[in-house]
Amino acid sequence: MRNLLKVLVGAIGCIAALGLIGPSTQLQASEPLGPSAEPLASAEVLHTYGYPSGHEVVNLIAVNTSKLLPLIPDGYHIVPATSLGVGGGDQGIVAITSFQGADVTVDEREPTKGNLASISVSILVAKPAEAVQAGLNIPGAFHLYALATHTDDAQYAASLRSADMPVEFVDKIGYQRTMDDASGVGDLSVSVPSKNSPFKTFSSSEFGYAPATGALDGVFWYEGGKGKAALHFRLEPYLNGNALSRIYTEPKSKWDRLFTDGGLGSCASDPVSGYRCVIAPSLNLRYEEGGHGTLLLIE
Repeated sequence: MRNLLKVLVGAIGCIAALGLIGPSTQLQASEPLGPSAEPLASAEVLHTYGYPSGHEVVNLIAVNTSKLLPLIPDGYHIVPATSLGVGGGDQGIVAITSFQGADVTVDEREPTKGNLASISVSILVAKPAEAVQAGLNIPGAFHLYALATHTDDAQYAASLRSADMPVEFVDKIGYQRTMDDASGVGDLSVSVPSKNSPFKTFSSSEFGYAPATGALDGVFWYEGGKGKAALHFRLEPYLNGNALSRIYTEPKSKWDRLFTDGGLGSCASDPVSGYRCVIAPSLNLRYEEGGHGTLLLIE
C-alpha cells in the first residue's frame, strides 16, 4: 500500500487543494443548531443513539450517474463528483462509511456489545425538501441516500428495521484497525461477508488527523413501506484526515457492477478471494467525545 500511496499522492493533493481533505484542511462544519434542528410534529422520533467515542473511514467512490439514478427515488438529486474533486461531471459519489463505536446505546438502553461496527453504502445527494419539515435544515450537513447498512449489533439492526431502512445483521464483520488514536496514522481493514454482495476495504493513512471546528452532521435518507426515514448523526468535536483505500468486491455481485470503472481506477485483484479492486480517496475521522443520533419517520 505504501507504493500505492506514493503513486497517488498527487491525486490526494488535488483533492486537498479543493478543501475536501488534507492535514491542514477541514470538512465543511455545520453551524450551531438553531430552532429548525428540533424535529417538527410531522416527524416522529423512533429511536435515539449515543456513544462516548468512535472512529470511521469514509470511502468516496466516483460512479457514473447513469448507474446511480435508478437507485434513488424521484425528488432526490445526485451531487456531482466534481463538487468534491473526486471525479468527473458525469459522476456522482458513493460513500462507504466504516464506523466503529464504543458502548453504543439505542434509546439509552444498556449496550449489547463493547464495540459496534456499522458499514453503510449510500449515495451523496443534495438536501431533500423534507429536511426543513424534519428539522434537518442544518447548514453544512451531508445528506446521503441509503443503499445498505451492515451491522454486527442486533439491537441497532432492529431499530433501523422499524423504519424499513435497508439493514442486514452480519455477525462476522471484520474490523481490524491499527490506526494510532492520537495521530490517525495507520491502516483499517474491513470485511463484510454479506449474503447479498460481500466486499472488503483496506484503507491506509500516512497523513494523520487535524482538529476540526464546529460539528459534523450526516443524514441518511430512505423511502420504505412505512414512509420517509431520516437517520441523523451529529458529531462534535471531531478530528479529520485523509486516506487512500482499496475497495474489493465479489465479481458480478451488486457492488462489483456498481463500482466497475469507478473510483480513481482499478487495482490488482485480491490474490486469495479473487475479488476485483478499485481505488478511492477517503476521509479518516475520529470522534473522541462521541456523538448522538436520531431516527425519524416523516409522515
